[in-house]
Formats: sequence, C-alpha cells, structure tokens
Amino acid sequence: MHDVNDAVKTLREGGDVKYQDHIGGAHYVSVTTGYKCVDLRKFYKPDDPKEGDIKPSRRGVALRLDEWAMLCQLVESIHAAFPPLASALPCYLGDDHNNQMGYFTCAECHPYYYLDLFQVSLDSSA
Repeated sequence: MHDVNDAVKTLREGGDVKYQDHIGGAHYVSVTTGYKCVDLRKFYKPDDPKEGDIKPSRRGVALRLDEWAMLCQLVESIHAAFPPLASALPCYLGDDHNNQMGYFTCAECHPYYYLDLFQVSLDSSA
C-alpha cells in the first residue's frame, strides 16, 4: 500500500506515473498517468503464445483516488479489529520458499508457472 500511495501522491501532484505491481495470484495493482484511479485487476495468460505475455481481464475494479484513500483507512480499521490479519505474513516468507523449486511452484508468486510448463511440454513433443 505504501508504494501505491506514493504513486497516487505523484499522480495528484501532476507527475508522470506508470506503476504496476503483482499483489498475489493473477492480480495486479496499477496507477497510471491519465487515469485518476487505482486499478486492481486480474490478469490472464492467452492460450496462443503469439498473443504475447499476460493481459488484463475484465475482472477487477478501478477505484477513484478518494475511494482508494477510504479503502486504506478501512484496512487500518480491519487490522485494529482483527490483529491476526495485521500480522499475516506473505507466502514468500514461508518455509516452502526456502528453495527455488518451492518459490517457482508457488501459485501466488507465479500463477502462470504451470501454464508455461505445460506449453514447454507441448512444444517439446511437437
């Protein structure tokens, strides 16, 4: 949230912003100059490799900047009411990320790993 808030601050001040970050699974957050919103969106990997890398889906929400500020305040209230949520750790700090195989097979960190693996196996069988 801090990085997103920094991007929002730059956007409000009229600066040039092109911020995007992976927030887990196939979901990304972005803040971009020309759009006065914070976009939370699910992405997908096209079946046809010729179409390129991941693309945004229709599943998501674009929060206006004041709505984003209210969401940030709400998160603080939720953390105060439910301390276990505030102390939750991201998956990459878990024991299953202690080696490369655990890291690369994590569905939260690399949601398209198995699709890529399946595509490689298809390519090698041809």
